[in-house]
Formats: sequence, structure tokens, C-alpha cells
Amino acid sequence: MENNIIQFARRNKVIINDCFNYKLYVNDFSILKKHQKNALVFASIETPLELCRFLKTHITEVNEIINSPEYIQFSIPKKKSGHREIFAPGKRLKSLQKHLNYFLQAYYLCIKPKEVYGFVMNPHFKGSYCNIVENAKKHLQKKSVLNIDLKDFFPSISASQVKALFLSDRFQFNEQVATALTLLTTYQGKLPIGAPTSPVISNFICEHLDKDLIAFCETHELSYTRYADDLTFSSYREITNDHLLDIINIIQKNKFRINERKIRMRHSGKKQVVTGLIVNEKVNIDRKLIKRIRAMIHDKQTNGIEMAARKHYGLTKEADIKYQIKFIQYLNGYINFIGQVRGKDDSLYIKYKSMI
Repeated sequence: MENNIIQFARRNKVIINDCFNYKLYVNDFSILKKHQKNALVFASIETPLELCRFLKTHITEVNEIINSPEYIQFSIPKKKSGHREIFAPGKRLKSLQKHLNYFLQAYYLCIKPKEVYGFVMNPHFKGSYCNIVENAKKHLQKKSVLNIDLKDFFPSISASQVKALFLSDRFQFNEQVATALTLLTTYQGKLPIGAPTSPVISNFICEHLDKDLIAFCETHELSYTRYADDLTFSSYREITNDHLLDIINIIQKNKFRINERKIRMRHSGKKQVVTGLIVNEKVNIDRKLIKRIRAMIHDKQTNGIEMAARKHYGLTKEADIKYQIKFIQYLNGYINFIGQVRGKDDSLYIKYKSMI
């Protein structure tokens, strides 16, 4: 089914459209899951007019958006140093991108390797989830854990790569449709950080990278997962420098760059971290975060919400109700994260939750 998704879509176009409108369920289409049906709806597009109909937008408006894309550019600080450039699409373009993202996510779920955990629709029907906790579980109690980050992940993916994706066997769109989709999802010749479609498109672009790394790891008895641009490898044996060099060659062959400052090799005697979580014995939260949460709760109980919010946000004047609400939401999010990682029956989670 997954290998013939395009042919099935175009051979059964009338059936697909009827089913999508919940009017008719016949033949093989009726037994498909919702995400498979939505994938087929998207794959069945053959002309620019059909694309516009799919987007529920007149062709003149689509042309206007393509010719004059509206993005708001701003920067946000990175965790350690530097800034990240964000390109937030305007209201009309964002609406189209969110619509595209929903169907692209459905399609990606049909082909997603089990090793990918980031930027994906959660396949609850399979009894599995995709999040940083599940990603970290794959590397528990290993002798060696290797972390590699891809550099400038979204911006490193060019518009020409995105167009090649839409023209490829994976989609088989014609030149006009592929060009329109590329112009709707890229900006200034690259995948923009801030567009709703960028995460799922990056996953499609990584398809060959994932396949190559999975094959390599199977051969060398390594475990591999990818959460967006965060690649993790682990083994019950030592991961050697030869392994590392081979992995770097595979990544570079697939036209990605590595953030050399974020290559980390940790053996079982030291703290092993995967997507921010400790994996030496069990999946756990770093003590530094626990201390931060404890300090925030103590500050709130000792000095009150207003003073705690003022200190947290570094304000020189009184923290108004907006900042107080943000402070509580931020703290509550941290505590919920403890529950997500350690379980809702965890004593620390229950204790902190009751205090909030």
C-alpha cells in the first residue's frame, strides 16, 4: 500500500474525493485509516487548479500569495549563544501552510521509519508515541552514546531540494504543481524557520539520510534515532572513531552539515544525555532542571507570585498580571514535563503539582 500510494490515489480519484467528503466508502479505500485517506487525497493532485481546489482558495489568490509572500522576520536568542532568525508567514500564507502541513503529516506517517521521533503526527493507533521521552528510551543503559547535531537544519534545505522532492517518485507531481508547492513552502531560496510546513518537509528531505544511517547501524549493531536535527547513536559496545567517521561521511554525502561543537560521545561512567534527558539507568530529568523548578516554587511561596515573576523575567518594575500568569504557566509546564518523563504517579510530580 505504501509503495503504491501515488498510483492508487490517481487511479481512484473519484472515490477519494467522495470519501474525503464522507459520502461514499467503497473498495479498498473504505478500510484505510484517516491519515492514509488524507495522504491519498493529497497525492491525487495533478493540476494547479486541483491544487487550488485542495487549498480551498481561488487560483488568483494563490498566485498573489506566491508572487508576494508575506513574512515577518525577527530573531530570538539561542540557548547558549547567538540568535535564530525566524520568518513568520502572514495570515493568508500561514493558513495555506497549516492546511498543507496536515496532509503532508498524514502522508509522512505512511512512510515514517520507526527511528524518527520529531515533527511527526503521533501514531496512537499503533499504540506508540513520538516525543523526546520515547526517543530517549531507545538509548537506555548503553555503554556508548553518541550525539550529533545537524547545523542550520531548516535553512540548509534549499528550495531546489524541496522542488526535487515534490517532483520525485515520492510525490510525482508535475512541474507546475511542484513549483507552486515549493514557492508556498520556501522563502528566500530555503526552508524558513517559522513556517508550519518546514518541519514535515525536513523529515521528507531526511528520508535518504535516515535510510543510510539505519542500514549502517544495523550492520554495526548500533541503535539510531533522529529527533529533528538531533541524531543519537548508541551501543552496548564501544562506538569507535571509525564508526564516527563513517557516520559523518554518510551525513555529508546526504548534503547536511554537522555542528562540530555539538558532537558528544559519552560512555556509561559519565552522564549520558539524549534530547535533554538522562539515559544512564532510566529516562530521567537533569538535576539542574529540578533545582530550577524547586527554586521557582520556593521563590513563589516565600516572596509571592509578583516578586517571583519579577525576578524570573529580570524586571526592574512591578510585574503586572500578564507576567504573573506567564510565570505560573511556565512553572506549570516544567512540572507537567516531570510528569511526562517520570510518570504521573511520581512522588516529585505529585508534590510539586499540589504546591501549584
